[in-house]
Amino acid sequence: MLLSIPSRVTVLILLLGLLARSASAQAYTDQSGDSTSTHGNASTMSKASVSTSQYPLGVADVLHISVWKNPDLSQSVTVGPDGFVSLSLLGDVQVVGLTTSELSALLTKRLSAFILTPQVTVSVVEIHSRQIYILGQVGKPGGYSLLGKMSVLQMIAQAGGLSTFAHRRGIYILRPNRDSVKKLPYNYSDVMHGKGENFDLQPGDTIVVP
Repeated sequence: MLLSIPSRVTVLILLLGLLARSASAQAYTDQSGDSTSTHGNASTMSKASVSTSQYPLGVADVLHISVWKNPDLSQSVTVGPDGFVSLSLLGDVQVVGLTTSELSALLTKRLSAFILTPQVTVSVVEIHSRQIYILGQVGKPGGYSLLGKMSVLQMIAQAGGLSTFAHRRGIYILRPNRDSVKKLPYNYSDVMHGKGENFDLQPGDTIVVP
């Protein structure tokens, strides 16, 4: 059946309306997918920052202080030997021993005297105050950051394990004290058989694998 010209125009308008609705629905789906992806990335970033959110700050650590909508106050600083950092408006602030969350709260409180409702975020850029070292016959010798509890065996595994020529019964840990360095023997073979002590590492320890 042939349609009159007005009827054809009406049908054409209806088809265009349906196509527009379909395109709008597709756009909404795409936006929802992007939104989900964004939330996923935010979740990943949040999980990545958890490892340092309760980390006690120490000397030589590099921090980034971000003050929302105040780029002139946002800066990267290094914790000095005295445990202080120097910040715009606030001057010297003692940070050693504080977590990033505690420091954020402290800076927010102090900046409120200069800025209306400041929002401060503190992040750890580089960790230098809690370094441990492993030297000798391992896959990846060098310095590592100690963020939490870690045993000697775990550190050896993280460093790529022992090499073929490693002296498993002759490993030792050098632990600095105030006036001296203590040498702690470590028998890898005994630990692997559940006999020796697999003690936890401390910042400044050096594992030597002859």
